[in-house]
Amino acid sequence: MTFPALTPGQFAVAQAEVDTGIVLTTDGEHRHTGSAEMYRVFGSLDAARSFARAVVSARSRVECGIYDSEQRHVERITAQS
Repeated sequence: MTFPALTPGQFAVAQAEVDTGIVLTTDGEHRHTGSAEMYRVFGSLDAARSFARAVVSARSRVECGIYDSEQRHVERITAQS
């Protein structure tokens, strides 16, 4: 799982199952092959948050982590947040 190359102001979102911690692909699947994408990139924090909230709203057992261009964890979005 390689972190994407981001420029300042871009953010990456990763999805994981709440119960198991298994990181999911960008399409919400368990396929962990070398070519599977694990991060979805956004041009703003607001866009990343909006996507993450939509994911957890549709799938309450999934949480999203938002990361900045320095690979720092910015925010965790869950069904309860």
